Amino acid sequence: MKKLLLVVVALCFIALDANAQQDARYTQFMFNKLAFNPAYAGSGEGLSITALGRMQWVSQIDGAPNSGSFSLHSPFGVNKQIGAGLNVEYDEIGVHQRLTAMLSYSYNFIVGDNNRLSLGLQGGVQSLSSAYSEVTGTDGTTLSGDPVFSEDASTLMPNFGLGLYFYKPNRYYLGASVPHLLESDLGSITQIPYWFRHYHFMGGLVVPVADGKLKIKPAFLVKYVPVNAPTQVDANLMFLIADAFWIGATYRAAVGNGTDVFNENAFVDSESIDAIVVFNVPKTGVRIGYAYDYTLSELQKYNNGSHELMLGLDLSNQGPRIRTPRYF
Repeated sequence: MKKLLLVVVALCFIALDANAQQDARYTQFMFNKLAFNPAYAGSGEGLSITALGRMQWVSQIDGAPNSGSFSLHSPFGVNKQIGAGLNVEYDEIGVHQRLTAMLSYSYNFIVGDNNRLSLGLQGGVQSLSSAYSEVTGTDGTTLSGDPVFSEDASTLMPNFGLGLYFYKPNRYYLGASVPHLLESDLGSITQIPYWFRHYHFMGGLVVPVADGKLKIKPAFLVKYVPVNAPTQVDANLMFLIADAFWIGATYRAAVGNGTDVFNENAFVDSESIDAIVVFNVPKTGVRIGYAYDYTLSELQKYNNGSHELMLGLDLSNQGPRIRTPRYF
């Protein structure tokens, strides 16, 4: 039986309700964009597959978040104007579990000098469950005598999302999306009133230097929730060496107070500084990545950071594996 301290349950509820960042976070977001934007589907040369697992706040925090995602997508059509994809996510915090499956469809237009504007739509279902019967007190005994913890709860909710993705292959990109348009009343499932609508904004570019042997790629991801919650900002800088090794870092912060980031109460609260390394296996299309998050907030006292593993594969529509790595 999974044990969870009541104080941790309470802290989880408070953190989710106050920050309203209910979607899973990924430090290697630059390699996992279908999880944030359906318009990204089909943006590569061929089939692209990404699997990612995340263990957050490892060590002393019982019931800390664990997340995983699996996505695949590919372009179709003579001019690769149509994209289709699938994204499956699992997210767990305390006794609460979430499983989401979304199918994506995109259509892109050529704009100017090989620029493309992609419009994306996704739809699917989200399963939420809370195993209250597994909650134990500080003495290790169950709380089945308390009505709040006597029965488990679960629900299944449909949802859909929209996205825009403007890009030039292997040069730059900008995106905006609302992955889950429908706000849901969760009721007794999590003791949190609603599943809030999230807005995501992303961007990045590649700058070749040293005759192309070194490439610099800055990127950002912004998550905004229009309730009384701060905006989460991830600012990333990566270096690609000889088209084989990625190395870089991300700074994650909460900005503003959720209503007006320009008022006198606005703030910037550092959450973590993250290190990322990725290896592109030559001439295979395979990429292997690892990220470590060093917590900067008060939670630093109670954990040894977060770990994230990523495995990806890019294939060409013509059959052989892509010989040069994808930058986006």
